[in-house]
Amino acid sequence: MIKSMTAFSRVVLTAGGKQWAVEIKSLNQRYFELGLRLPPALLPYETQVRRMVQGMIRRGKVSLAVSEEGNGEQRLSYELDRAQVKAYLDSAATLKKKFRFEGRLLLADVLRLPGVVREKVNTRAKTLSWPEFQRILVKGIERTISLKHEEGRKLAKDIRERLEKISRTTDSIEKLVKQKQSECFVKVSRRIREILGDEKMDQDRMAREVAFLADKSDITEELVRMRSHLKLFTKWLSQAGEFGREMDFLCQEMMREANTMASKAQMFEVSKEAIAVKSEIEKIREQVQNVE
Repeated sequence: MIKSMTAFSRVVLTAGGKQWAVEIKSLNQRYFELGLRLPPALLPYETQVRRMVQGMIRRGKVSLAVSEEGNGEQRLSYELDRAQVKAYLDSAATLKKKFRFEGRLLLADVLRLPGVVREKVNTRAKTLSWPEFQRILVKGIERTISLKHEEGRKLAKDIRERLEKISRTTDSIEKLVKQKQSECFVKVSRRIREILGDEKMDQDRMAREVAFLADKSDITEELVRMRSHLKLFTKWLSQAGEFGREMDFLCQEMMREANTMASKAQMFEVSKEAIAVKSEIEKIREQVQNVE
C-alpha cells in the first residue's frame, strides 16, 4: 500500500519519569529533508535521531520537535555567562583606551551580544537514556507512518478510479481506430476509382498504398504499452514500498503514448478520447507528487 508524504502527528509519552511530546510534520518533497528541534539535554542524540528517522521515512520534508511536557522544557529559564560578559568588557575597555572611543557601554548593549544569555539546561532531563528516548521516538514515527498509510489509501482509491477510466477510454480508442481504418480503405479505393475513371486500376498497387496508410496510422504498439503501464501502476498501488518516483516517471510515459496515439491516428474522435486520457494522467500525476 502506498504512503502519502503529507502527515502531522503529536504524541505524548512518558520516559525517564517525565512526559515528552513528539511532534512530526511531513510535507511532500522530491527528496528527504529533516528539520530537527531537540531540548538541549537531548542534543547529544541528534545523530542517532537523524539516522533513525531517515531509516523509517524515506521521502519528504520532515520536521521533528521534541519537548518536555509540564514543568520541564516548556518553561525555559536562562542564565548569564559571566565569563563571556567579562571577556566582552575587557575587550571593550582595551578598544576604548587604544582608540580613545567615547560613550558608555550600557547593560542592554551587553545583553544583546552573542553568547551572553543562554538557555539554562534542565539537568533533570539528562537522566533520559538513549533507549528510553528511542522508544518514544519510534512510537511518534510509527504514528506518523500510520497516518501516511491512511492518507495513502485515499490517494490509491482516487488513482485507481482514474486508471480504470483511462483503461476504458483506451479500449474505446482501439475500437475507433479499427472502425476508421476499415472506412479509410473504402474511401481511398473509391477516390482512386474516381480519379482513374475508366482506366485500368492496378489492384495490387492500390492495396499496397492503402496498407501503407493503414500502417502509418496503426497504434497497436502504443495500445500495448499503455495497457502495460496501467497494469504496472495498479500493481504498485497494492504493494508495500516507496514508488512515488517510479509512478511519476510512468505518468510521463503514459502521456507520451497518449500523444503518439492522437498524432498517428489523425482522427478527431481519437484526438478527443486522447485528450480525456491526458486529463486523467495529469490528475494522477498531481496525486503522485504526494506519494512517498
